[in-house]
This record gives sequence, C-alpha cells and structure tokens, in this order.
Amino acid sequence: MSTLTTATARDAFIGSLTAAGLDAPWMEPGPLIRPKASAMQARVWRWADIEPLVRRTPEFMAPGRGAERRIVRLDNPGVPERTAGHTISIAVQYLLPGEVAPAHRHTPNAVRFMLHGEGAYTTIEGDKFVMRRGDLVVTPSMTWHDHGNEGREPVIWTDGLDSPVVRYLENLAMDPYEGEIQPVRTGPPARHLHYRWETAYAELMRRSAGAADPFDDVLMEYLDPATGRSVVPALGCYLQMLRPGVRTRAHRETSSAVYHVVAGAGATLIDGVRHAWGEGDFFAIPPRALHAHVNDGGAPAILYSVQDVPLLKALGFYRVEA
Repeated sequence: MSTLTTATARDAFIGSLTAAGLDAPWMEPGPLIRPKASAMQARVWRWADIEPLVRRTPEFMAPGRGAERRIVRLDNPGVPERTAGHTISIAVQYLLPGEVAPAHRHTPNAVRFMLHGEGAYTTIEGDKFVMRRGDLVVTPSMTWHDHGNEGREPVIWTDGLDSPVVRYLENLAMDPYEGEIQPVRTGPPARHLHYRWETAYAELMRRSAGAADPFDDVLMEYLDPATGRSVVPALGCYLQMLRPGVRTRAHRETSSAVYHVVAGAGATLIDGVRHAWGEGDFFAIPPRALHAHVNDGGAPAILYSVQDVPLLKALGFYRVEA
C-alpha cells in the first residue's frame, strides 16, 4: 500500500471514529497520557491597586441594591474562568453602612476573612456571626446565609470559594431566599463556623516557640473541631508567620495556593522569579511550582492562605518535593 493510500485510509478511519463519537489517541505522536502544564500563573495583586477600585464600586452599583454582587475578583491571566486559580476563586467584597446582602445559598463552599471595618456580620442558617478584622467565617455548601454592615463605615472582607471545582463538576447553582434576611436564633450556634483572630493568632504565637517548619516557618491550619478536618472539603485555610530573617526551604507541591498578606512584608521566589509583597497584597502559587518564602525585614510577616491541599489529599494526588 502506498504512502498516499495509507494516509487516505488513516484519514478515513479517523473520520469514521469522529462520526461515531470516538477517539484513538494512540494514532497521534507522543505519549498516550500527555502531561498538562498548569494554566494558573504566579501572580501578585497589589492592595494599592485593589483598594481604590473596591471603594469606587458604589459609583456603579446603587447603595442597598445587589450588595451581595459588589465584589472585585482576582483574575489570574492564565485561568480561562478568570479566577485566582483553577480551583480557587478569591474576591474582595465591599459593604456600605446599613447595607444587607440578601440571603441566598449556593453549591460552592465559601470562606470569608475580614480585612477592614467594624460592624459586619454573616448569618448562617439563623446563627449570626459578627466579624472583626482577622476573623474567618465559613459558609458550607447549600447553607442559607446573608451579610450586613451595622457599623458607621464601609467594611471589606475577602471571599474564597471552591466554585471553579464545582463548575468543572457541572454542579454550580444558587438559590434566593424567600425574604431579604433570615430570622436570627438565640443561644449557641449549631456549628463551629466562626474562627476568631485572637484565638488563631495566639495559637500561631504558641507555635512560634517550637520548631520551625522547613517550608513555611510557623504554620497552622484552621480545622473543623467536629471532624478534625479542613474547614471545607476542597479547600484548606492557613495562617502562618515568617519570622525576621527567615528563608524557607524551596519545594514543590502538587497543590495550589492564594495568599493574603495580613501584616509585614517579604518575598516569595516562584520558579526562580522573586515576587515581593507587602501588607494587603495577594499572591498566587501554581501547582508544582518551585517556591520558597523570604522575610528580610525586621518584623514578622503574617500570611493567610487558601489552598486546595484537602482536595488533592482526598484524591490521593498530594505530593511534596523538597
């Protein structure tokens, strides 16, 4: 059989496969299972750029209307869904005094870390949690929740969601509540969903007296006390301290992470590129990127992060390479 005849037969066979809704990857050159480079890119988002834009959002959305939508989302240039990472969505939300974000529920889990202002609250399934700077509040999948600002000044917090994962699984959905806000229950909350800054920081300080983690210096994870597991199944929330003069050991993880700088300044070297960061900034580390943290300053740096480590562990794909 001539080369031309062979090519014609091959093309006809591939056409028949396509018409039948089939594919034969072995007919293409290269390995059968082809590695895929991460679409997520290393990136720093500067608070100096974010804050003035966040504070301008009421110019384009009337106060009191659609307050739950007034967010500015971190956009990673490599991720088609325009989220901070391929598994993590991070946004900054702004609420004016007296505003209420009407009650709703959605399939993605959400974690909220309070950044600025006093008087913000989240009500989850009737339990009201007043949020102060540095507090973490968890909104599990399909729980009714609303937000409000009972203070005299605007409030700002950051939202972390596993919505890219839920979207990939084709289960992204949201329901409105019948009414603007839920009735608030009295008595202790039904679930532990509120993590106070004072408690978390005290634990971080306690750990700082012990042995350093070679990759993260001083690290703690927020855990669900009822299960001992991460606060939501696909995402873990962490607080860490990089003490003055610390340079952590370079390593790769199969997981990805988005960090927020709570206090201090430093840098993270990601695949050989130095990314400097300061208070209020956000930065992203893609999966399998070689990275190390540096604090050359005279004060501790405090980082809050959302990572997909629990998801990778649940699937058996989590690895660390020093």
